[in-house]
Amino acid sequence: MIGALLIACATAASAGQGLTLSNPRMRMVIPSRPAAGYFDLFNNSGTARELVGASSPACGTLMLHKSIDQGGIDRMVMAGSVPVPAHGRVSFAPGGYHMMCMTPTPELKVGNSVPVTLRFGDGGTLSASFPVRGATGK
Repeated sequence: MIGALLIACATAASAGQGLTLSNPRMRMVIPSRPAAGYFDLFNNSGTARELVGASSPACGTLMLHKSIDQGGIDRMVMAGSVPVPAHGRVSFAPGGYHMMCMTPTPELKVGNSVPVTLRFGDGGTLSASFPVRGATGK
């Protein structure tokens, strides 16, 4: 019931902003350790947007990160903001942009869904329910 309500809220929030979110998921490898968040964000408007942060009551801190190859070594760096081009798409996926859920709460466990709110530079927000999956993505 709560998941359906959050999805309805995400649809309602995105309608006014021209933003839609698909395939949201959190991937937990080891319980009580940081988990990664992935999704696809579509900007259906003619105005570029900027994703500047995210939050969830299931995470002490939820940070925007990007994986990069630096001299043959994979590194994870903070992404201060992520541009979302007009009529464009940004994917948060393994090996690229992702969210890191630091200090996860007990609610963040495989089989549950947790609420996540994305924040944009213009003050807008977009909320959705993120199913929590295990290391294999299931």
